[in-house]
Amino acid sequence: MRSDLPAELHDHLCTLLPELVQEVLQQEVVTEDKGSDGLDLVTSVDLAMQARLTTELAALLPGSVVVGEEDYAAYNGHAPVWLVDPLDGTVNFVAELPAYSVAVVLLMADQPILAAVYDIPQGDLYSAQAGQGARLNGAPLMRRTHQARLAVVSSGLLKDLASTDPKALVELLEGYKLRNFGSQALHLCYAAAGRVALVASREAKGWDDLAGALVAQEAGLTYGSYAPSLTPRPMDQDQHSLCASQDLFAHTTPLFARASR
Repeated sequence: MRSDLPAELHDHLCTLLPELVQEVLQQEVVTEDKGSDGLDLVTSVDLAMQARLTTELAALLPGSVVVGEEDYAAYNGHAPVWLVDPLDGTVNFVAELPAYSVAVVLLMADQPILAAVYDIPQGDLYSAQAGQGARLNGAPLMRRTHQARLAVVSSGLLKDLASTDPKALVELLEGYKLRNFGSQALHLCYAAAGRVALVASREAKGWDDLAGALVAQEAGLTYGSYAPSLTPRPMDQDQHSLCASQDLFAHTTPLFARASR
């Protein structure tokens, strides 16, 4: 971690997230559509968590600012930025499916240096500091090893493969069992923990990826774009992101790149 940040900042962040979740989830939940198709929802929990994070994170690091998906584009400054997703997996939360999280990453000079992802249903806290490794519930994160070839692939990327190069999709399905849990931050943390072999998404934005990506990178994985000609991508655009071990990243990048032609 950068020496000019408080040494205890990581621990304070990891203590804060479960406390806020416990507080906010005691409230009555009100749900509204963000669009007209019923596929994108926002709840009173999202809004209440955003408000509490805005107050508490700014207090953790005086001089920092807190931004989320809705107000990122409007921010233009040089202060340290807390980028937050107050409820990653809102649709799962509304449907009572146990895969949703709070994701927070601290950026300095646009670089992620501290992140925490709280798996709300499981009560697991993934965290990482740049150059200091990844942790799970405060202990060094130990990656599992297993034989299952599980891949998390976003619906947008599957659609791209089906329409652009169906043979690539068949190749993917022959090599992996596909999973999608509906929370990109958790997908990346699952990869960090060795629960899935890779995570690939066309439509994830920077705020969807950066917290979990830092955890994954600090756990020894490679994170980047499967479409190198498109990098670097602005944070508010599709990231075409891939996260896997270094060898698997190199092996699967050409396959996913066929979806971006």
